[in-house]
Amino acid sequence: MDLLDRIQGNNFYLIDFYADWCAPCQLQLQFLENLKEKLPDHVEIIKIDVDKDKISTIQFDAMYQVNGVPTLMLFHQGKLLWKHYGVKFEDDLQKIVEQFLI
Repeated sequence: MDLLDRIQGNNFYLIDFYADWCAPCQLQLQFLENLKEKLPDHVEIIKIDVDKDKISTIQFDAMYQVNGVPTLMLFHQGKLLWKHYGVKFEDDLQKIVEQFLI
């Protein structure tokens, strides 16, 4: 199942487009690891390495404009709910995700 099919589900999907060579991306990955433990089970965090997963990156760039790394996107039932380019701190990100869960 490709990523576009996967995000059609009933869960919430927080996707992080990152690169290993990107220092801000590494910081964002750390925030996401910490956040993962605070979110309910129906919120999935999906990490996409733009250099290694070119198919998903190209698909999402064509539809949702991955303008650089890190880029964060939140989906529910295939619908883009929120998008951000750049680092988002853990507490801020938790508030953003939780506002859509209500």
